[in-house]
Amino acid sequence: MTWNVLGSARPDRDGLARAIQSFAPDVVAIQEIRLGQANRLANRLGCRVEWTFKHFPLGPLVPWRAEGIAVISRHAMTLESTWELSSGVGRSTYHRRVAQAVRVKFSHGAGHAPEQFCLVNTHLESNGANLAERVQQAQHVVEHVTERGIDVSVLVGDLNASEEPDVLATFAGYGLLDAWTSTQPGTPGSGCTVPSAHPDKRLDYVLVGPRYRVVGVQVPDPSAAWAALSDHLPVVVDLEAL
Repeated sequence: MTWNVLGSARPDRDGLARAIQSFAPDVVAIQEIRLGQANRLANRLGCRVEWTFKHFPLGPLVPWRAEGIAVISRHAMTLESTWELSSGVGRSTYHRRVAQAVRVKFSHGAGHAPEQFCLVNTHLESNGANLAERVQQAQHVVEHVTERGIDVSVLVGDLNASEEPDVLATFAGYGLLDAWTSTQPGTPGSGCTVPSAHPDKRLDYVLVGPRYRVVGVQVPDPSAAWAALSDHLPVVVDLEAL
């Protein structure tokens, strides 16, 4: 599951937790969330969390307002890498963009080898006119994991790539394909996540590598209840290892 929860709007923690629990995901990737929010949400879910700093909205003198991205899971996790995607951007501007790679280990019980996969969580440039920057940041993600030998199974996040095939093509060159279009082709506007009350843009994605088959993918129906939690709807994907 991937979800931009707009942490600066102080979303209801219990509401977020109930919404996440309704899908019972093994792994949840979150964008725009503060460290304290991530920790409290993980505690509410009974899960582990890995949080990565993105920027200080109000400057470093108010560190508890720092925003970032997080991966939450009930399974064991190891933070493989974090890295900056934007260049020449200060730590106090929302234009700063980052990515995190987390290795998740699933235990299938005694006598069975644990299954591992690496998930990358990111949030690309949000300026609608700046397609070139989003493509460059996507390339930086691919270059980083390639140089470090990180075998990415799934990439998720707010890619801000509404009708921008060049961004997805960068990830496709690495072998990561859009889960939605692989199972839900054809319907105009399908998979849209923003704005959550009346979505007409696809900004949030789950991209899947060749080791997994997409069994199902969904975006919840828009409603006032979802809009009260965030300006984005989540994307939820069921995967099966090949």
